[in-house]
Amino acid sequence: MAEETQSQLLAALREAQPDWVTSEFLRAREEVSRAAISKRIRKLTDLGYDIESSPRKGYRLLAEPSDLTAADLKGLLASSTMYQHPFELLPETGSTNDVLRVRAEEGAPEGTVVLAERQHQGRGRRGRSWIGEPGDSLLFSVLLRPPVPPGQGTLIPLLAATAVYRALGEMGVEGVGIKWPNDVLIHGRKVCGILCEMSVSLEGIDYAILGMGINVSTDPDSFPEEFREVACSLTSSTGKDFSRRDVWVAILKHLETLVKQLWSGDRAGILEAWREGAVTPGQAVDMHLADGSVVSGTAVGVTEEGALTVDLDDGTRRIFHSGEVSLRKAAP
Repeated sequence: MAEETQSQLLAALREAQPDWVTSEFLRAREEVSRAAISKRIRKLTDLGYDIESSPRKGYRLLAEPSDLTAADLKGLLASSTMYQHPFELLPETGSTNDVLRVRAEEGAPEGTVVLAERQHQGRGRRGRSWIGEPGDSLLFSVLLRPPVPPGQGTLIPLLAATAVYRALGEMGVEGVGIKWPNDVLIHGRKVCGILCEMSVSLEGIDYAILGMGINVSTDPDSFPEEFREVACSLTSSTGKDFSRRDVWVAILKHLETLVKQLWSGDRAGILEAWREGAVTPGQAVDMHLADGSVVSGTAVGVTEEGALTVDLDDGTRRIFHSGEVSLRKAAP
């Protein structure tokens, strides 16, 4: 309940910006006393919100913290129909995907979100780890309950990457692209990794968990040495500071739009949206397969299910539903 009241108060202050909100208005809206409003304002200032107070004018919001709080996030997504459930923010965990899998098995609804400041068992593809430090990255997982057949599950990672691509573009980041199926790059360097894990039964997809790791202000020198030439953060690639809260909310809003689009049956629209940012088609690629083998060729495009079509160097054409792509320079 405390998170809800804090969210409502934040929403009222944001709606009025840059104007004042009277104490009488807030009291009537919340149906509480003047002392209760004053107490909530103090709690918000303790969280880092810059709120000006005036005995005659009331309150107005001057600036917001860049840190993440459940009340803050809840308020920013108040108009959403997908994220109407409590957010779980953890100071540290093994993997947000693992935490959310437990919630999913317990019956948690679509739109349930788990976010952590740090995770020490975060997974990427091919057994890699994704480790984030407090304050410099976004590490979160979103639960989906897809009403689509398993064959369309391969489109979910694509729409997730498209949501990140659109969010970063909306925030003025240039050079953003998507490497099949769902790595998000800035000028060719990876800024966001996405891991989609699904539970499938005879009836269809029970649930899908989208785990995302986004380097926001991460210092490139903190990356493992083998990744320093291929990874980046929003700050290192643009020279600008970004609010993790704003990045997170922008991604979730675009994700909700694309999820609803796919759930309504618009597969073609999802593929068209993914192609807006795709950098893989037309590129010379190495395909790293689950058995450890590597095949090479030129990426042609994606099928209606989101699989990658590649013209191999041996003259054959092959469709890949999974695997990891490395882009390489075409032979002269």
